[in-house]
Formats: sequence, C-alpha cells, structure tokens
Amino acid sequence: MNKLTLFFCFFSLCVAFSDGFIVILDPPEKITPFILEVKNHNVKVEINDFIAQTHIDQIFYNPTNRNLEGNYLFPVPKGAVISNFAMYINGVETKAELLDANRAKKIYEDIVRRQLDPAILEYDGLDVFRVRIFPIEAKSEKRIKISYSETLNKDMGTTEYSYPLNTEKFSSAPL
Repeated sequence: MNKLTLFFCFFSLCVAFSDGFIVILDPPEKITPFILEVKNHNVKVEINDFIAQTHIDQIFYNPTNRNLEGNYLFPVPKGAVISNFAMYINGVETKAELLDANRAKKIYEDIVRRQLDPAILEYDGLDVFRVRIFPIEAKSEKRIKISYSETLNKDMGTTEYSYPLNTEKFSSAPL
C-alpha cells in the first residue's frame, strides 16, 4: 500500500469519527500519516430556534525541531455552513477569507513561495473543510478557531445535536 492510499484510508476514517486535526504534509520522521499533538480543545454550542452555532478553539503543538506544513481537516455535519475561521499568527488572531478552491490554492502557493504565514480555507468535498497551514513553527503551538452553523431537525418535539469528539484518538499525544 503506497503512502497516498494509506493517507486516504486514514483520512476517510478520520472524517467519519473525529473533529479537527492537522496532518503534516512532509513528516520529518517519514511516518505516514504524522498528526500534530492536540494541546487544548474547547467547544461552545449555542442552540436557538433549531439553529445550532458551534464554536471550536483548538491548540496544536509541533514537537519537532523544524517548521512544518500541514493540512487542518475539519469534518462538518451535512448541510452545515462554516461561518468563521481564524488562526493565530505571532499571538494575533487573523481571520480568514472564504474563497473557492482554485483561487485559494493559487494564493496559498504564492504566499508559501514568499514564506509568509497563510491560512487558506477551502471546501474539500464530502462535508470536510481543509486549511493548508505554513509555517507551523518548530517547538511551538498553533491555535485555530472555527465556527459553523446548522439547522437541527425536529422529530416529535425532540431536537438532536451531535458533535463527535475523538480528539485523543487523532492526536500524537494524550490531551
């Protein structure tokens, strides 16, 4: 099984059963897949009139001695809409602009060539959003915030909200 096939098998598993995580594109130890450690994971949910607003604040840690590039992958419920994305750069919250995938990729590649700190959010299909992040500085934390809204179904006077939380399963160290 080649690396690409292994990544897609792992990716499919993660999409079904996890919250946001960062997969490193070129792992230093040549471990496939290499996932950053989750240091902190906070979720706040507000439900009003069958509309749920979910706010996630995560902190990841790069334990290696080099800057890394990675993909932040975040599965969202079917029909949910990402309303906010931010990444902390040098301690300052920087909000993202939502773009179509082709435009986002071109801008991202231009920024990486200049070695700036991009976070371009693009829809990845299958109700997954992907953010390419560079650099993830050596021996440092990367904080990410994402929010989405969704309409909840009402069934016989009951409304169900679900947030699959498997952070420990998809972190390189215990939370």
